[in-house]
Amino acid sequence: MFFPIFKALNLHGFLEVSYTPANNWENLESKPMNLYALWTDGDSWRSEFQGAINRGESIRVNSSSLKSEMLATGICLIYPTADELMPKLGFLPKKPYWFSNVPEWRCTSGLFNDSAQTSYQAEIYPLPSKASMLTFHPFIQFNEIDNYLLVLNITSEPAIETHNLELFNSSNLERYGLAEVRTNSASVIKLDEFGFTSSDLPLFISRTMAGIPFGLGIARDGSMLSLEHTHPPASLVLFGNRNQIQSKIKKSWFQRIGESK
Repeated sequence: MFFPIFKALNLHGFLEVSYTPANNWENLESKPMNLYALWTDGDSWRSEFQGAINRGESIRVNSSSLKSEMLATGICLIYPTADELMPKLGFLPKKPYWFSNVPEWRCTSGLFNDSAQTSYQAEIYPLPSKASMLTFHPFIQFNEIDNYLLVLNITSEPAIETHNLELFNSSNLERYGLAEVRTNSASVIKLDEFGFTSSDLPLFISRTMAGIPFGLGIARDGSMLSLEHTHPPASLVLFGNRNQIQSKIKKSWFQRIGESK
């Protein structure tokens, strides 16, 4: 498990994380933990010690306190560990020291400017390097608000690769455009350029890259920020194999849309 801090456009990023387990039976660790910042340079994962945290303590990290190289791709990870990390790593560490399933152990991660702040309850696990993404996006706002799609991606490997994102109207399957997203990055796409209307339900797909998609709204006077992430299509499935259902949903929509032109 990793905790993401990211920045986008002219907004600052922040992360608040607590050494307070989400329940009292899965996380019995009580010794101080080292907090490392992890970021990729494209060839390796870089690590830098940020300090220690004791059980019961909370910390806040602002993007302005991190070196610019740590956020060159828009995203940096905070990793709690009892180990000492090497300055360069071929893959992200795999050993979890903070973990929980009922519920997940999360931090608060988000964006802010001089007037407003927005956040979500965050944690991130490495995504498969060969995967896809399909999401419906009802979060476009109107009336003096700029709309963006923010896609977070982290993989175990440090490579930064560019992939295509296709934008459709889900009702008539008209393709509105094509954009680029990158692995191990926070990719930002300005949605207002594609002409979605208030009656459209946008559909975004990447056939070759997984990601966590967010709708980011910014009032043009800076007084309001909103950050809403969509969930995978099978997130409301209660029984059965969710991964298989997810795969069937994606396959069905990919077949309806057809091959990318």
